[in-house]
Amino acid sequence: MMRSCGRVIAVLLLLSALLVLGSAGAADRPNLLFISIDTLRADHLSCYGYQLPTTPSIDQIARNGTRFAQARSAAPWTLPSFATMFTGRYPTRHGAGAEGPVRNIADQLPRPMAPGLQTLAGSLRRSGYRTAAITSNPYLHLGPLQDYQEVTAKTVRADRIGALARDWVVREAGRQPWMLWVHFNDPHEPTMASDARLAELGFGPEILDHPERDELERWGTEEAFLGNPDLGDDELAARLRTKLALYDASILDVDTEIGRILETLHRGGELSNTLVVVVSDHGEEFHDHRAVGCMRNEDPRGIYGIGHGHNLYEEQLHVPLILMGPGAQAGLVIEQSFSLVDLMPTLLGHLRVPLTADIDGVDRREWIADAQREDLSCAAESIAYGPERKSWFDGRYKLHADDMGNPVGIYDLDADPDELVDLTAFLDSLTVAGLREQLLEWNEAALVAAPPPADPGELSSEMREGLRSLGYVE
Repeated sequence: MMRSCGRVIAVLLLLSALLVLGSAGAADRPNLLFISIDTLRADHLSCYGYQLPTTPSIDQIARNGTRFAQARSAAPWTLPSFATMFTGRYPTRHGAGAEGPVRNIADQLPRPMAPGLQTLAGSLRRSGYRTAAITSNPYLHLGPLQDYQEVTAKTVRADRIGALARDWVVREAGRQPWMLWVHFNDPHEPTMASDARLAELGFGPEILDHPERDELERWGTEEAFLGNPDLGDDELAARLRTKLALYDASILDVDTEIGRILETLHRGGELSNTLVVVVSDHGEEFHDHRAVGCMRNEDPRGIYGIGHGHNLYEEQLHVPLILMGPGAQAGLVIEQSFSLVDLMPTLLGHLRVPLTADIDGVDRREWIADAQREDLSCAAESIAYGPERKSWFDGRYKLHADDMGNPVGIYDLDADPDELVDLTAFLDSLTVAGLREQLLEWNEAALVAAPPPADPGELSSEMREGLRSLGYVE
């Protein structure tokens, strides 16, 4: 069934491409469909090399668009990451996130995004776009949802989010231009994958009828908690296999809905004039650096090796990014590193909408078109659990540092993309000093332009319940 759906999407995309070629110049105000998938690490998409066919619809988007193989988020959790994507500012400069010498968003209110910043939605709205958002993560109310004329926020699964998006597209058909942000939360805890998608990926009764399946939609029971540093490796590995199966099937659930949205756009004659973005806010750790977490013992929750928000390793920062439609070259793969801080100005450039704010991000259209392009430096910050960490990636070496810029880890991502061999004690001192100087220069510039802290206020009971359902608060 899914292979058939994938073939349908391929045909639809081909037809839409032909329509674009046949009607160039007829419509000069493309729509923007911004699709985001929470907690989606890049290496679990089949178009990024994953061994399971988790993303047949997204794979077709990638084949008909531009795929960024090395896109990186500016933060390892939802609120500061989306605020960066929609303002083109690093977390220090938009203000959204946690604060304090040791952070723990399980028991502290995060700071909302500073008011009055130029956003992607606000820029499009001022240029005559209708803006709408259909989302499923309560943290988005703390800034990323500002400037949308219409907001539907429900903590529901992919099939409901997809249905709401298709209904909106049908209702708005022919009334161009518009921006629709559709955010799926399914890979995030609780990872509630459907039986149908588990079966499509080849998982049998050992997963479908697993006695701890309900518990592992989160991270297990207190006695068999995947973040428990005291459980044995064999016991953890067995449960982790089930958790990963649920994660992969939840991705396929979302992918199925993305295919249905594209089909609806095509039937309404909108797909050929719609710039489609597929992206994630951050990834997820599945014991990738559990040993390091246990050794450093920095997480105030006493949880190690799972989830997100607690470090700046690649499993949390390396995310998918694909653009398809007007202005995006079909079949192009960008192998060089790209920061999501540049996404907002680049999209505005594609849509020919002016950017008037002084931001960190840069319109990278010329860089994308340059066959001799080089890696872009990528910075990240805004830890949610533990002491603040910052990272700087120069295209080869990645520096992890404390809030003062002192190294806590250095990795050669060319030779060691999984960041398993810390080179701090072995790397040439000039290389270390150069990386640290670049990080400090970036951090100082951000601090100079940082907005005053925004008042977090009080969380509504509805928002608190939504955060509790996602495992953020007790």
